[in-house]
Amino acid sequence: MVTSVPLVKIPLISDNREQILAAIDMGTNSLHLVVVKIDPTLPAFTIIDRDKETVRLGDCEVNGNLKAEVMNRAIATLDRFQKIAKSANAEQIITVATSAVREAPNGTKFLNKIADELDLYVNLISGQEEARRIYLGVLSAMEFNNKPHVIIDIGGGSTELILGDGNAARTLSSTKVGAVRLTKEFVTTDPISKIEFAYLRAYIRGLLERPTEELLANIQEGEKPKLVGTSGTIEALATIHAYEKFGNAPTSLAGYQFSLAELEGLV
Repeated sequence: MVTSVPLVKIPLISDNREQILAAIDMGTNSLHLVVVKIDPTLPAFTIIDRDKETVRLGDCEVNGNLKAEVMNRAIATLDRFQKIAKSANAEQIITVATSAVREAPNGTKFLNKIADELDLYVNLISGQEEARRIYLGVLSAMEFNNKPHVIIDIGGGSTELILGDGNAARTLSSTKVGAVRLTKEFVTTDPISKIEFAYLRAYIRGLLERPTEELLANIQEGEKPKLVGTSGTIEALATIHAYEKFGNAPTSLAGYQFSLAELEGLV
């Protein structure tokens, strides 16, 4: 298992000009591409193009190695993403890999293969760094108004829990709790049986107990943090809620809200 391998330094934007950048996220379940135009005079960016492919890097061998056919599928997707980015005149493609590649014994070999075949260099980041970047992404997309927010990102291989305000992240955690990982390890029936569901629920609570306690310990007296969810799992819950309540889902789920009671009713 590899913790973090920065294969290439990411230069900071130092000049005061408009730039087009592409970012690729190699997740456990899917690969994501976003191409953006950045105007240094504005606090936000403009999305030019985006794409997603369900590759399922987390569908690994018994020994934990990434499967050859999955790696080939990922490389084909990365090649397509590169072409999209180049056609949009992206000056730089920033690529990161997370949980699935991080934990695979052949993860570094896979990244070297990507570099050799595509001349694309991937930064393998730690769970802590993944949580930090999630926090920064949310911070750039919404106003915190000097109030604490709890951010949860449920991915295919890990779950990140963050407590932060507009100034800094107070706690950052990444736990090996993900939809693909848990389905593969614990779910044998479809739909899931009551016994498996009860066991899975207890297992998840046990793993998240420590990061949850740390997060709660950093909430100051009188504070009432707002919960913000990111990732496909959260989008799926929001979509289900929208269909049940309104009969359809909005084109964009950014900023979509529902109550804790409504969430508990869904799960």
